[in-house]
Amino acid sequence: MKRTRRPWTLSIRAVVTGWLLCLPVLFCLQGCQSPGVDLEDRKGRQWVWPYFSYRQPTVLAFWNCANIESIEAIPALTTLSKRDSDIQLVTVCTESNRARMDSWLSKQQGEFVILLDPQARLARQLDVRTYPTYIYFDINGKEVQRYLDIQSVWKFFDIERFQELGRPQPASASGE
Repeated sequence: MKRTRRPWTLSIRAVVTGWLLCLPVLFCLQGCQSPGVDLEDRKGRQWVWPYFSYRQPTVLAFWNCANIESIEAIPALTTLSKRDSDIQLVTVCTESNRARMDSWLSKQQGEFVILLDPQARLARQLDVRTYPTYIYFDINGKEVQRYLDIQSVWKFFDIERFQELGRPQPASASGE
């Protein structure tokens, strides 16, 4: 018995094949929208979260000028940024009023990275609800710990466990 194909079977295959071929193109046309969040530092340089934290342990410090605890933490952040550590300290200011932020910072001796997030896009993505919030990410970009108090952040820089999370693991250890 000879097998014959029905015309509608060929058209369904053609439609499915056409859609499968179009999916990569549609993905790229969307601007390859990644989970990344474009940010800018005070000097206008572009930073994209989470890519700037890959392969380096990172503490993100979220703050806002409307929150007095955030402003009071600026000297402590300056001190932390001067520590000799493998941990990258990056602050994210969600203040929408740039002049207000610059005014507060001009009174400080802050020499740390400040990323501007006036629409709080990164803060929302990372579920930051209060200011200040400090989040520690390991070298794989995984959130390890979250604190609301700057005093607790010192643990990230002092405790061996956090420093170990920042070091590359030997191949034998990662396979177990």
